[in-house]
Amino acid sequence: MNFITGTCLCGQIIVNVTKEALNATDRAYICRCKNCRQSGGSLAGTGIIVPESDFNITGQPKIYVDSNTDSGTSIQRAFCGNCGSPIYTASPTMPGVKILKLGLFDGIPKPSMELYCRDRPS
Repeated sequence: MNFITGTCLCGQIIVNVTKEALNATDRAYICRCKNCRQSGGSLAGTGIIVPESDFNITGQPKIYVDSNTDSGTSIQRAFCGNCGSPIYTASPTMPGVKILKLGLFDGIPKPSMELYCRDRPS
């Protein structure tokens, strides 16, 4: 298997994901919900849904449990405890996968979905 490596800003968290999983553009998205904007400190969050069997993480991300979601389902937001870079999101409604943050990787795939379009800046 060929892996692509991504890191947080300081390099303490390293994510290796299969090339096939990272290039599955039908699972890459932009999310403009308030929580993704605030957790990433930007106009939108970007991620790709990846099966847990297709990646590994070196280093220990910290976990923030985000319970103030539109769905009412608490999600886990993993981030680097040193530099604060977002690493992944996990939801109990999506077992067996994590949503890896696209900013970790060079040459990121073009997202094919946009969520919460109504919250796009005008």
